[in-house]
Amino acid sequence: MTRKRRKPLRFLLIAFIAAFCVGVIGAILTDTHQLPEETPRTQTRVESYHPKNQAEQPQAQQNMAESEAMPDETPPVPTLPPRKLDPIETPRKIPPQKKRVAAPKGITILQIGDSHTAADFMTGELRKQLQAKYGDGGAGYLIAGRPHIGVRSSAFRINASQGWTYEALQQSAETSKFWLSGFNAIAKDEGETISFKSETPFSFDRIEIQALRQPKGGTIEIRIDGVLQSEVPLAGDIREPVVIQMLPERAATDRLREITITTKGEGIVNLASVAVYNRKAGLSYNSVGFPGASVDIVNKFDEVILENELKRLSPQIVVLAFGTNEGFNEKLELDRYRQSYERAIAKIRRALPNVMIVMMAPPDGARGPKKEEGENDKNGKKAPAKAAIDDGPCGEWKTPPNLNKVRELQEQIAKRHKLVYWNWASIMPAECGADRWANMSPPLVAKDRVHFTTEGYRQTAVQFLKVLLPVIEQVRQSDNAVSNH
Repeated sequence: MTRKRRKPLRFLLIAFIAAFCVGVIGAILTDTHQLPEETPRTQTRVESYHPKNQAEQPQAQQNMAESEAMPDETPPVPTLPPRKLDPIETPRKIPPQKKRVAAPKGITILQIGDSHTAADFMTGELRKQLQAKYGDGGAGYLIAGRPHIGVRSSAFRINASQGWTYEALQQSAETSKFWLSGFNAIAKDEGETISFKSETPFSFDRIEIQALRQPKGGTIEIRIDGVLQSEVPLAGDIREPVVIQMLPERAATDRLREITITTKGEGIVNLASVAVYNRKAGLSYNSVGFPGASVDIVNKFDEVILENELKRLSPQIVVLAFGTNEGFNEKLELDRYRQSYERAIAKIRRALPNVMIVMMAPPDGARGPKKEEGENDKNGKKAPAKAAIDDGPCGEWKTPPNLNKVRELQEQIAKRHKLVYWNWASIMPAECGADRWANMSPPLVAKDRVHFTTEGYRQTAVQFLKVLLPVIEQVRQSDNAVSNH
């Protein structure tokens, strides 16, 4: 009797099934999950500035016609303004150079203004629409933390733990402490955080964090999308501003949804801004606003810092959006105001000789009736309502007379200096514009008749685009439109 040979194919099939079962059981027992990437995606370097050896000149306080309270001033942390950049840490590894092809042309726009700009509703809509047309140039320049209720970002939801205190340029005579953001966020304890979160990812080829290195300085941890990228010590022998630069490790650009900065150990941490740029292509719309400010804020900056900051951002277009606070200022001296505005223009052009400047004149606004003594008693109870005063087409809400004078003067300045001029009030009703927009359904102006609703700012952006788009096209077609990296 002969034994039957086992067929080789049958043996291989059994072995394969056994191996598969062992693999499945092993996976179940170890409960394996696809873990997020834990390796850093960026390389970090820090650039410092050389100090300027000259005394700080005190300057006058800013007039806040909008009556928006600023944060309480914290103890001064004197710093020195920048001179020129010195890379002091390991630069990014550069792959072998190939034959260069023409780089895409990026567009950078910087808008500096008052609370209309600081809220980032109008500028956020501009950023959204322009990036849909010209490409994602990054979220741009972001103020660190939550220094004021009127300062926000449409690009990121910014959260800060309660241990941060804030300094404001508008409340300080020590102007050499402040970067372009005009605010400093300061923490002294371990574990304080500032986070920037976005529902949609932003492209970046560079992240920049402006900070202060100083004696007894602390350390910060920087995470992108939850992954630790770097620990940066901010202790040094002298006080000096530094820029922490983070560059993509594996490709020219990357994308992110969240940046988190956390203090580590003992020591003081002083942060001014975080910026997310994609300068190789696309459009970046940077919004820097100061609630309650006039154009004088531009002149209050340390001249060397302002010039360096403008050169660092390197915008081809600067939008100046001031005038509301000046128009509400009953003591405004028009000749002095003209000189102040022209001085601000000169400073910008000195740093950026080829820049296109767009002047946005203020919208209509109105001041309500003044509260009389006894209108609210000590218990917070309202006095009996008074009959409405109707001594004009706008009733109780009056347009400050200086508001029209400010627009007329701005238009004259724009013509003299060959600036692009846009009158925001031109899209509103000619008479009682703020009051009528406040009474629309839905309202386009807020109850204070100064600020706008989200829809009002959106409609403003749509109208302003008609002026801004030709300027962008002119820049794109000119020799000045070059990649900013």
